Amino acid sequence: MRFSVIRERLGSTIRHGTTLRGALGELFSQEFSYSTGYLATILNGCLFAPSLLTFWFVNGVIDFSTAIAIGAVATPAGLQLRLLAYVLLVPTFLLVRMCLHLLHPGHRAQILDGSCPSFQPLSLDWFSLGVLATGLPLAVRNLGPWLGMNAVFLVGVFLVPRPLRNHRAKGAKLLALVLGSTLFLYANYGAIAAPPLPSPATTLGPVATFALDAETTERLFRLVNSLSFGPFAVAVFGMSANHVLTRPEFTDIPIVSHALPRRDPDVIVATSAALGTAFYLAVVGLTTGRVILVP
Repeated sequence: MRFSVIRERLGSTIRHGTTLRGALGELFSQEFSYSTGYLATILNGCLFAPSLLTFWFVNGVIDFSTAIAIGAVATPAGLQLRLLAYVLLVPTFLLVRMCLHLLHPGHRAQILDGSCPSFQPLSLDWFSLGVLATGLPLAVRNLGPWLGMNAVFLVGVFLVPRPLRNHRAKGAKLLALVLGSTLFLYANYGAIAAPPLPSPATTLGPVATFALDAETTERLFRLVNSLSFGPFAVAVFGMSANHVLTRPEFTDIPIVSHALPRRDPDVIVATSAALGTAFYLAVVGLTTGRVILVP
């Protein structure tokens, strides 16, 4: 008799524990979900999710590794400045987006009611573009490797796969991406390993040697890093990348498709990229005391 009572009470405790765990899970999923949750609304003006910080970290590792590889960061001081801007990126992005929501009458009413608007005016992916895109003029000063790599991409991704079957076409595209990236790295850094490998200038010719002069590079850098023209230039670059990188020729490539952005409306891309660039230039001005108003 006593054993049955103990078993009944134990079963009741387990049932209550399961119900409580389910209720807590539902509560936390609501607070950290896209659409509802007072805590999310109060803290971050909608969309407070662990995935946001995951994206910030993974995207930062990929972007900064790429920037160093292509030469978009020239000095350790420049790298430190961009790292500082990237650390401040997420809170600034959330603050700007919250302000945009509160300025919109309909969105403001939804937020004050404890829910998030379904439409998001900014994208963190494109907002972060301004931190590193302003360094692209430093990367393209060695223009030959860029032209060679993009020529391989154009032929291998857009032209060669057209008459091929589906699985062979995907393999050809992936091979083109590997070959183009290898060509770029060899043209830029092959001279370092010149004793065992032939010199890039000898094997590739203009692909390895063609470069912009210092004056042209400086003008491009000042243009992209000026407050009057920089946000517009990065916004145009972002819209171009939004259309090119989301084409079906790229999105059906195995593995690569997971690293590509989704296609967003041009107004969201342009607004996010321009505001992200203005934010980075403001960080530069406040940190160094130097601001380029007109290129």
